Amino acid sequence: MARKPIVDRDIVLRMLQEGSSTQQVAERFGVSRQAVDLHRKDFINQGLLKNERAARKLRSSSSPSATAPADIPSKSTASSVPASIDDLIELMITAFTALKRVPELETQLDQYKDAYKRTLKEVERLSKETEKRHDQELRWNLSQQVEPGTWPIEE
Repeated sequence: MARKPIVDRDIVLRMLQEGSSTQQVAERFGVSRQAVDLHRKDFINQGLLKNERAARKLRSSSSPSATAPADIPSKSTASSVPASIDDLIELMITAFTALKRVPELETQLDQYKDAYKRTLKEVERLSKETEKRHDQELRWNLSQQVEPGTWPIEE
């Protein structure tokens, strides 16, 4: 006799809350869709899950929305899943939090620009210093290349 598949109810609940269909959950655990529906009904009765269907995904590639550009939302996806007020509030809070960080980020950007300018000046200074040392060495080497017999002889 074969062993029956075991379903982790916590994972099933999380997958259903994330919008997975019962078929996707059933395939994940290797059970029937009806078995997952029993858990779904239990979660709905406990108040852990809303009594809604998962958003459908298009299967055929010949539909008009499949050939539409990716940056233009199709009518079916825009109107089929309305955003909840909680999601909109969360989105607004996130946006305002990001806006509050803008002055801090601008200050950091100015600091990095100043550090970059200082670094460029230092590189330029070191480059000039290196060039000066090179010229000095060249002059020294040229001055040391004296023809034999032209050394001043001390008398």
